[in-house]
Amino acid sequence: MKVFSPGLAVTTALTYALLFAAAPHAFGQTGFFGAYDPRLQEVLWNEAIELQQNGSHQEAIEKLKRAAHLSRINEGLDAKSQLPFVRAEITSHRALNQFVTADERHAYLSRIEASALPSGPEKITALLRQAEWHQFALLEDIDEDEEATARMGKAWNFYRRALNESIAAYGEDSAELLPALEGMVRAQYLLAGHRGIGASLPGRMDRERRDFAAGKSTFQRGLSVLVAMQQLNRDRLSVTREVQAQDLIRIADWAWWTGNRNYALDFYNTALALANGESLAPVANETSPLTEVDAPVDPEATAPEPNTPGTDAGEGAATTQPLNAETEPVNAAIEHELTDSAPSDEAVSTPENPDYPTFRILEAPVALPAIAGFGPVLDIKTSEPADGDLIVSFNISPTGKVVNIERVQLPVTTGPRGPERVIRRLRKTRFRPVFLDGEPIESDTITWTFEPKHWAMPGSTHSETST
Repeated sequence: MKVFSPGLAVTTALTYALLFAAAPHAFGQTGFFGAYDPRLQEVLWNEAIELQQNGSHQEAIEKLKRAAHLSRINEGLDAKSQLPFVRAEITSHRALNQFVTADERHAYLSRIEASALPSGPEKITALLRQAEWHQFALLEDIDEDEEATARMGKAWNFYRRALNESIAAYGEDSAELLPALEGMVRAQYLLAGHRGIGASLPGRMDRERRDFAAGKSTFQRGLSVLVAMQQLNRDRLSVTREVQAQDLIRIADWAWWTGNRNYALDFYNTALALANGESLAPVANETSPLTEVDAPVDPEATAPEPNTPGTDAGEGAATTQPLNAETEPVNAAIEHELTDSAPSDEAVSTPENPDYPTFRILEAPVALPAIAGFGPVLDIKTSEPADGDLIVSFNISPTGKVVNIERVQLPVTTGPRGPERVIRRLRKTRFRPVFLDGEPIESDTITWTFEPKHWAMPGSTHSETST
């Protein structure tokens, strides 16, 4: 007959406690905690993060799901404490290319963020993350046509609400408004690209047949956001002349990318005037366009319906208007930008005033769209070329198009797709041209190298190269 020893029991418990503190994984997920002990969430979180770092995303997902489940059991269905677990789970789904599941979890995350996060910086960050997910999903082309159109509306609405929250939190004179405005610019590029307007975008987003009737209105809406950013920087943040010139170049890039060449040349030349030390006349109408960029943007897309399962409803029900409303007219300053005359920041030569610094711009071609938050249309290899790489040389014409393509090294492939598809995509890319004395000119010869990942499919191979 065994005799129970209280001293032995205490010693054993203390020993196990010390061992658990040193190596909790050895005790499984529960250890000494009960099945629903809230302290278990931290154990599951640490295990999941370690699994993610090791690339074991599927195992990490299971632990993060359980941690979120414990959060809901202990703190309620809309518990704020579950947000890190759901976000980390989405990270693993994306790493596994499980985009449909990631989209579903984003919709759930949006509803929890709507109820759990108060107005302020944390909510702004959450809205920007949601918008950036929809941007990513569009570029990855994970939707059918109708779903893609609806997602356009979601991306715009999240960026727009982030701007509204930023204005409420920081006022209209803050640099904290720029992340939302930059996102709204990207949303305009996405909308234009989806309609077949403009040149190539990064990713694989499907393009509709070009809608010529929508071209001018699409350009105008994008311009309104870009002018808002320019006026915020110049008139309220008092940025340097170099930053002002970059703002004008960004406006010109949008016009150039969408095929509005005359408008683009006006803005490029105004930026050059700044760089050459000239002063600029103030804008006649200083009305802020921040209220205008909050207007509905896409007459075809619609916002998610409130309380619709699988949508971003709860967060947007109070603030999001349907996107099929008529776009309000832009304010007088923006209308002036759209006239056939020079832009409102008309350059005024002041040779008698040498105080303005000079700087150099527009001396090298740049692939568009060159905006923060978008990757390049084509990923260029920067290391030494390999035998299986594609190497091409080319020039950029004064109109920003790729010309004089020479195949320096052309891999021969046995798969259904070959490196010629990269060359076709390169031809569709629009570049900001080089400027000399205020006029675009043909660039010097450019040589780029591309890895097989741009054309190879799973199971395909490449063989010897031809030169």
